[in-house]
Amino acid sequence: MSVDLIIPTLNEIDGIKNIMPKIKNDWVDRILIVDGGSTDGTVEEAKRLGYEVISQKGKGHGAAFLTAINATNSDYILLWSPDGNHEPEEIPKLVKKIKEGYDQVLISRFGKTSINEDAGYFDTFGNKMFAFLVNCFFGGHWTDSLNESRIISRNAMMDIKEDIEKAKMSSTQQMSIRGLKRGQKICEIIGNERARIGGKRKMSPIPVGFGLSSQIIREFIFWNR
Repeated sequence: MSVDLIIPTLNEIDGIKNIMPKIKNDWVDRILIVDGGSTDGTVEEAKRLGYEVISQKGKGHGAAFLTAINATNSDYILLWSPDGNHEPEEIPKLVKKIKEGYDQVLISRFGKTSINEDAGYFDTFGNKMFAFLVNCFFGGHWTDSLNESRIISRNAMMDIKEDIEKAKMSSTQQMSIRGLKRGQKICEIIGNERARIGGKRKMSPIPVGFGLSSQIIREFIFWNR
């Protein structure tokens, strides 16, 4: 069973310096950084540390993931960010859990024991609301349908990757929705969201919220997509 760790970046030099060295090489088979056009030295620093870097084709989070899918051939793809929000210890936990036969395993930032140092009241409410809507419309049990930190089998990904590139910031929610619609075996691991390290948040609440809401409606109306 091979696992590729995919790291999307856009001006995350602080995370590359401080977070990436905490990742052990023997946790996965390959570490691939997909850069979306950084101008702060992210690419140069990543290469200096010995990481493999490729340029993202297209714009948005979904395009980064799709670029990685097309550049790899591993059995499993683990999506993870070096911005400080995710804990490195999540990586081996995700790999271990998916070996139990799951199609997708996701880290939930909003479980009963989760510690959240980054999301304020508004963001927390929004994340929980969208998880609730996804569950209501598509019959899931998510507590966090939006988190990026997740592992998915290549077979499961190929079954749901249509339009991922167009989804941009809502690509992770689309992965959650399509997984439910396809009857994939899905599991959550309770985790934490730590404070961001450097860089700037890529998410603008109002347009992203509108996009997430529209996506839920479209996916429900066009169920067979």
